[in-house]
Amino acid sequence: MTKLNTLKLVLSASVLVAAMLQAGASDRKPAGGNDNAKTDTLARRAAGVSIRTNLAWDAFAQPNLGVEFPVGDHWSLGANAGIKTWPRWLFWDNENVENTTHWRNFAVVPEVRYYLKEVYNGFFAGADFVYTHFNVGNVKTPFHMYPEVEEYRDQGSFWGGGLFVGYAWWPWQHWRLEVEAGAAVGLAAYERFDCANCGSKLADESKPAVVPKIGLNIAYNTVARDKRPVKYTNVISGTDTLTVLTPPVAFVVHLTDVAAPETTGDKLAKEDPWVIPIHNYRPLDYLTRPGRDSILTVNFPVDSWELDKTRGTNGQVLDALTDAISSIKADERTSEMLVSIVGLASIEGPQDRNDTLSVRRAKVVADYLSQSTGLSRRNFETIGKGEAWDWFKAQLNASEGSEKLKEIMAGEQDPDKRERLIKANDALYNYVRDNFLADQRNSGYIRVYYNNAPDPVTEDYNNKVLPLLKAKRYHDAVRALNANPAMKERALQDAEAANAYGIALYFTALDSKDGEAEKEAIELIKTAAKNGSVEAKQNLEGIEIYGPARKEYEAWVEAMKEK
Repeated sequence: MTKLNTLKLVLSASVLVAAMLQAGASDRKPAGGNDNAKTDTLARRAAGVSIRTNLAWDAFAQPNLGVEFPVGDHWSLGANAGIKTWPRWLFWDNENVENTTHWRNFAVVPEVRYYLKEVYNGFFAGADFVYTHFNVGNVKTPFHMYPEVEEYRDQGSFWGGGLFVGYAWWPWQHWRLEVEAGAAVGLAAYERFDCANCGSKLADESKPAVVPKIGLNIAYNTVARDKRPVKYTNVISGTDTLTVLTPPVAFVVHLTDVAAPETTGDKLAKEDPWVIPIHNYRPLDYLTRPGRDSILTVNFPVDSWELDKTRGTNGQVLDALTDAISSIKADERTSEMLVSIVGLASIEGPQDRNDTLSVRRAKVVADYLSQSTGLSRRNFETIGKGEAWDWFKAQLNASEGSEKLKEIMAGEQDPDKRERLIKANDALYNYVRDNFLADQRNSGYIRVYYNNAPDPVTEDYNNKVLPLLKAKRYHDAVRALNANPAMKERALQDAEAANAYGIALYFTALDSKDGEAEKEAIELIKTAAKNGSVEAKQNLEGIEIYGPARKEYEAWVEAMKEK
């Protein structure tokens, strides 16, 4: 069989397969359908056949042509074929006897593709079968990939299969560009000759081979990019069955929960690390190392729990606590508060006495804050952590410290014995007294926890409106929104609420064919996108495709009814 006949046979087979698939699609039923509800996806898409050429093959002086047609929303079948009948690089250079390059071949490559987004658009992956017949000699290959054909002439065939990936986009309505790359692995069987244009046969060889795939395709689509409806669906109207066109793209609505308005506690929590939402509460007993992760400490004199606002930064700390607690308490949206206070004593003195000191220091701070803010004493929890040995370890590690001190801390576990060992060395004790003890006599770890009351409008959005939108009950969603005037007010303040409100209005406007209401809905979604809603931006992208397609569908239905 000649090379040209083989090519004709393969192409004819591809056309036959396409025809069979298209014919079979006309009798395909949709899931859950009946005899009067048939789909004919491929019949409509037959007009969307794509014809392409690979510019990379053209650059190697091999004319080629490819065809592709959809077989689903994401799948396509196709084939590429190319032939080079002249031996030189260019056909007009064949008489140049000084040019000893010899290269003739033809190839046919059937393939199947899967597009992540939709057929003919975006990223895709595929598999192909490669058959090529070649007669090649004295050809310099990139990276010396095939050194044999640089020294000898090989004539034979390659059969193989491969995988590839690529990306397609539409610079123009009918024209598409593609880039693709991959490789095929298979078997090459050929005869070897000792020169490019002459010579005797040296051997018959066969071996595994790898053929790379590089594509820069320019494709012409018979249906414009913005006019690509994809389905026919039979619908029953009374006793008559009409074939109508459904919209080409399923609109995927993007929604997310609406957040409650920011409360006073929320605002303060952004500024002050000691104001914390109550869901992050940790019991005081779990605080194993009183440290300075809270910036608030109220300091006390030696062996005392007397609260003195004039001592150090006590006044600033107590005023900051009073203001924060009062502000959060005054916000009606706050449902509960809890103020946690830990009392400490220095490592100096009897342990029993220090335990008592730490408890009283925590309580006196709680009593002061309760009286100054009006917050019930029941909203305070206090605990005495006793001697601040854990704090002392942290202080010591954070300073240059003393090796002797570190030895004592590591070697002696009994607190009273540690203290005696430190006091036995006057220089060591003076170092500890001057650098550490004053900071340990305090109420530290002061935290203000708060909880927000449920917001009715937010709950209505999240528990009523969003479920209706996800179920595509847009009219019911609009009724739920209009039943509460505060819902519309929230849409003016919150991006996600505006997105939900806009989607509900958009689909009801489409159903009622109210052009002005449709414009208002789109403007509302645009406002949500400008205010930071990622979901609104995704919805706008969908509307750009879905809106025109649905209008085309409705016009087609009306035209069919008139007939």
